[in-house]
Amino acid sequence: MNPGPTTDLNTSIPSQNTINSGLAKVDYHINSKHTLSGMYFISPGNGIFADNATLQIAQPWLTDQYARSQVGSGNWLWTPTPSMVNSFRFGYSHYYQTFASEDAAQNPANYSYNGTTYHFYTGQTNPAYYGLPAILFQGGYSFELGAAWPKTVGPDGVWQISDNILMLRGNHTFKFGGEILINQSTSNVTANTKGPLRFNGLQNFFSGMPNLANYTAGNFLRHLQNQGYGLFVQDDWRVTRTFTVNLGLRYELNTVFTERNNLIGNFDPNLGLVQAGNQIGSVFRGDHNNFAPRLGLAWDIGGNGKTVLRAGGGIFYEQGSYDAFMALGNLLGLRTVPTGVNLYTNGSPNPFTAGGTINLGAITFRGNGLGSPTTPGTIEYNWANNGPNNPLYNASPACGDGSVTLPSGLTPQQCVVMGVDRGLRTPYVSTWNIGIQRAVTSNLSVDVSYVGNHATKLLGITDLNQPQVLNGFSPGWGNPKVIGSPAQQCLASAPTGYDNCIPDSDAEQAARPYNAKFPYLSYIYWLSNSNFSNYNGLQASLTQRNVRGVSFVVGYTFAHAQSMSPDNWSFFAPIDSNNVRNLYGNSPFDIRHHFTFSLTYAIPGIKTPLQLLQGWSINSIVNVQSGAPWGVNDFTTDFSGTGEINNAVTNGEQWDFFGNPSDFKTSKALLNTNDGAGGIPYFAGTSNAACLAKAQSMGPLAVASLANLGCYAQGSSMLIPPAFGSYGTTGPNIFRGFPYYNWDFSITKSIKFKERVSAQFRAEFFNILNHPNISNVYGGPGGDNTYTDPSADAGASFGFRPQTPDVTSSNPVLGSGGPRAIQLGLKILF
Repeated sequence: MNPGPTTDLNTSIPSQNTINSGLAKVDYHINSKHTLSGMYFISPGNGIFADNATLQIAQPWLTDQYARSQVGSGNWLWTPTPSMVNSFRFGYSHYYQTFASEDAAQNPANYSYNGTTYHFYTGQTNPAYYGLPAILFQGGYSFELGAAWPKTVGPDGVWQISDNILMLRGNHTFKFGGEILINQSTSNVTANTKGPLRFNGLQNFFSGMPNLANYTAGNFLRHLQNQGYGLFVQDDWRVTRTFTVNLGLRYELNTVFTERNNLIGNFDPNLGLVQAGNQIGSVFRGDHNNFAPRLGLAWDIGGNGKTVLRAGGGIFYEQGSYDAFMALGNLLGLRTVPTGVNLYTNGSPNPFTAGGTINLGAITFRGNGLGSPTTPGTIEYNWANNGPNNPLYNASPACGDGSVTLPSGLTPQQCVVMGVDRGLRTPYVSTWNIGIQRAVTSNLSVDVSYVGNHATKLLGITDLNQPQVLNGFSPGWGNPKVIGSPAQQCLASAPTGYDNCIPDSDAEQAARPYNAKFPYLSYIYWLSNSNFSNYNGLQASLTQRNVRGVSFVVGYTFAHAQSMSPDNWSFFAPIDSNNVRNLYGNSPFDIRHHFTFSLTYAIPGIKTPLQLLQGWSINSIVNVQSGAPWGVNDFTTDFSGTGEINNAVTNGEQWDFFGNPSDFKTSKALLNTNDGAGGIPYFAGTSNAACLAKAQSMGPLAVASLANLGCYAQGSSMLIPPAFGSYGTTGPNIFRGFPYYNWDFSITKSIKFKERVSAQFRAEFFNILNHPNISNVYGGPGGDNTYTDPSADAGASFGFRPQTPDVTSSNPVLGSGGPRAIQLGLKILF
């Protein structure tokens, strides 16, 4: 099976999931004018999952997840006249979800694992945040001890009330109405409460030298609410027998969300840390001019209903998500603006505050901020001397410029905050389409359409406090001609293999534009309308309705989706916030080719005893699509000398790519490249002549980075690290993952017992050919970048994710892309 050397093979820890659902409906026809209906749905479920099967290595650190959704609604339909209908609806939806690690009940101070008790004093004394913190190892391999959870979502609730009226007047069908939404959320994001750590290799772990530590402390619980209002009017006007126009206009108003106790803040470039209900009335001013016109056209070209041309366009406004403001990257948000936290600056032991009541701090320790094993109160010292009186973190939130050491030994570091543009507008999407539909026969039709859209004023994140270029040079690397600068020291270490190439994190902090005014702040995540996206697609379908028991739909889409960020939760912050457009490129959703074929064949029956030859049908669906895009996301090496790789929502540093992106291909085999790890072929140091020649043409600091990190080469193309002190030039998502192929098949048998009682037996085969589908390298929208960091992987699986898509999406039971699965079911209808 494997003629080469023995290699490690990662296997997924088994996951399990249980979901129960219940649905109740009632319909009451009072008379010809009044009808009442209602429904109630509930679906609780729980499971144990491997969020990332390649990082999680033991059962205690899997995710224990519970979720419960409930929906109730009622509808009153009133028909006062044959030409008028009024529909009044109301409803309520409720959602609650918790995430915890399997070891959530264990205090790290007395942690039992494999029969041994370990003592790791993190400083966390709240049992709600127990469990071993996530300890990530990178550098030639990646794995993780511990887990990042807990997290609680909700309970969230939405009340909805709407009333719509439909009226017929000659050739016009008018429809108008309104809607009210009341959104409520109990939000409690708790990431980093355990104090996660990151080490660049096991050697640094045993030496007690982390390269990143994060900690948050304080009260995270927030009670949020806002309202949404909508009004619309619509006219379907049949201008002639063959031509119809649809006109519509909608107005939407979404109020700015509030917190019950005003425990949300903002950053003001002039005032600094501010809080709702104190220095400001609300976190932003709101948007009140959201008018959304719609237009649709339909033309029966021949007048016989066989060929119809359709076109349309409209504007659609986004319903804002609380996550965008309160759970940035599942880490931060306006809840963490530390307006009530003690601030220490300029060596003074006397603290001050921003005048608020938010006693919560989010602190990132990196570079010199991690201290040393001989400096009391620092992370490295507390790691080396960990004990009940010397925990890793001080649980009391405090921010500072690193110049003050408290009696406890703690040296408060710069805090991370989030701010929102107070002139924030509501994002919207402009859509347009044109298509033609042709009836080939009475049962066969073809439809071809062009669909496009442009999203405007999408929410985006930048670092308002990004270190600025100093005299044309990187703040962290400096001028290589200046004696003592990190760049000069790096080049001077050429005889020893460029082993002294480290940027100056203190210089990076000093170069932040708000460092002089607010020296107790590091990253300032700034939410504004900085993003946009585009989609253009050709969509075609061939549909056959039932002909002798056979019906099918064939669909094909050729499309291109481009964006700057995949969603309103994880976001992507550009590595250079002065150049936001460098994020624009292929969207993680960009599937260029997508083909589907679904078939149903009701087999003609023959009357036989026990209905043995009656009620049989065959159903099949084939799904084929081209590979999803992926790109470089380096979170390990600070090439630019800005420290932005430690930005919690950064897109990462880029490398320099030369050649054709299609040359970078990975195979499905685990054993073909990089000593069995798979991925793009890796060449250590300066061993690849083509990479070395290209680096030499870019300057001595490019040779230094190549010597440290090596390169990737395949075909006639190469990916090399940028010169220290510069930005890489590779665009986002320029490479492609594996295509996806799947064939599902089912057989059904119906049995009729009485006129109103029947049964249906189903035998379903998912991925009937057991075709191996390999997940996209990035992992899809919201992915974890585990295999897209060329520095961290160092030849170990860069560009190759050894997982199937269902495992990557943490849904190995119900997700698509897994091995063949067979399901048998019986349904009773009465």
